[in-house]
Formats: sequence, structure tokens, C-alpha cells
Amino acid sequence: MKNIFYVISMSLLISGCSFTGTSDVINNGSVNEIITLKVPSEPDTISDDKQYANFEIEVPQITQDVYDYGSINAYIERTYEDERPDRWSQLPQVFINSENSTSAYISFGVGFIRVSMQSKGTVEELFEMLKERNLKVVIVN
Repeated sequence: MKNIFYVISMSLLISGCSFTGTSDVINNGSVNEIITLKVPSEPDTISDDKQYANFEIEVPQITQDVYDYGSINAYIERTYEDERPDRWSQLPQVFINSENSTSAYISFGVGFIRVSMQSKGTVEELFEMLKERNLKVVIVN
């Protein structure tokens, strides 16, 4: 009897709720700014065990307003010498394999971005793949 009462109560509760699938939209006249940067040839920091490294790039377009209200997307340029088309790959990049899982992700502060790399083994191969490539940063504010 308790179970029947519980099921009926939950049914009434759920049927009394309405889900409209809408959300509030804040229209603040957002503007996108696209900047192309070059990944440095060496990381700024690399741990002794080589499982973590990062590099920072100055981006004066990331203002306090962007930090407080905007968002940043970053893409690494992928180019090939065979028939595969060139393309942009969005960060984070995650490479999972049983021997050396690695990832690269972006964070930002006022005036800069930081790309960090972590690995189960070593980040050296990942950084070798990223270094001196173009990095497209999209600022949405």
C-alpha cells in the first residue's frame, strides 16, 4: 500500500511540473574576435618527470570584461603533406592509448592564454606535434 501511495504521489508531482525547453538568453551585443598566434618552440614549464608542461602567450585582447563575461575557444592548425585536408582541431585535444595517454587544454586570464599538457608518460611527443603551429583563438564577448 505504501508503494502505491508513493507511485501516485510521484506521478502527481511530476505531472504538475512543466518543462518548456527554453532558457533565459542574455543579449549583450556579443562580438567575436579571432586571433591567430604561433605556438612557441619550447614550453615555458616542464616538470621533472615530463608528465606536465605548459606555455603562455600574451593576448592583450583578453580584457577584464572578457575574463568576467566572455569565453575563449582555441583551435590548433593541422596540416599534412599527403592528400588529407588541412583543418583546425579544437582544444582540448585528448589522445588516449594504453601506453601514453596525453591531453592539451587551454585556460585564460586577463591578457594571456595558457596551454597545458598532461600525460600518463611524457608530454614531449605531444608538444613536438604542437610546437610552432598556428593557434586560432576565438574571443566571444
